Amino acid sequence: MYRYSLGMYEKALPDDMDLEEKLAIAKESGFDHVEFCVDLLPERAARLDWPEEERIRWRTLSQRMKVPFTTFSLSLLRKTPLGLLDPAKNEEAFRVIDEGCRLAVDLGSRVMLINGYDVYDEPSTKETRARFFENLPKAVSICAYHGVVMGIENAEMPFCRTVTDAANLCRRVPSPFFRVYGDIGNETNAFDGDADRTVQDLLKGKGYVTSLHLKDSLPGEYRFRDYGKGHVDFARCIAAAREMDVHLFTAEIFCDTGRDYVAYVREVAQFLKGYLEA
Repeated sequence: MYRYSLGMYEKALPDDMDLEEKLAIAKESGFDHVEFCVDLLPERAARLDWPEEERIRWRTLSQRMKVPFTTFSLSLLRKTPLGLLDPAKNEEAFRVIDEGCRLAVDLGSRVMLINGYDVYDEPSTKETRARFFENLPKAVSICAYHGVVMGIENAEMPFCRTVTDAANLCRRVPSPFFRVYGDIGNETNAFDGDADRTVQDLLKGKGYVTSLHLKDSLPGEYRFRDYGKGHVDFARCIAAAREMDVHLFTAEIFCDTGRDYVAYVREVAQFLKGYLEA
């Protein structure tokens, strides 16, 4: 039997919901872990400054509930991506990565996701790409020092749209602590819904892909498409994951407070398990 760990993205539930309640819902819904998030929301960004007792509290609680924070999304790095030309912002990015790693270690997270952007709110240029490549080795070294795997996600921008793009970045900076955190929704969009090309590209990441985000998508829609209502071929993408010996997955669900979000989280868990256990 294929063994896997299926996680729930923390943002599948409302931002103002207590983290303990999120863990409980994830457990009750059939998920194996929760993907912890530090992003631009002030309350989540402030987690980097948690004191030791707060870190111990959440690690202990998640372990006792048997819903560990196996993966960690450092979306806060969108504020200071590695391709920015301002050296002061580069130093801030390194600080965020270092503090993110320290928090990941304290929580028991093993894979820390960063988005595949050279820049986020400005045009990507030859100069921003060069700065990203210049800064990347230091970012990887920070993660290697802490023993945390940095997984770069193929995102919605041309700089790193596909798993092959992300794997090529890993080839630039060879390290056991720098791998691809693939996203099959973004990957499918990169190939305009062509399942053959999507799967072929996924398989080119063999040996580099450590984990996969599972979500549905449509052209121009990267976040809120209901599972099974987009153009992602879950059966073939998950079969490709098996072929690559990938066992770590996260359902990247984004909360819609206009619906019964708890029921939807449970529905998604069953939907994905149907493919993972096929």
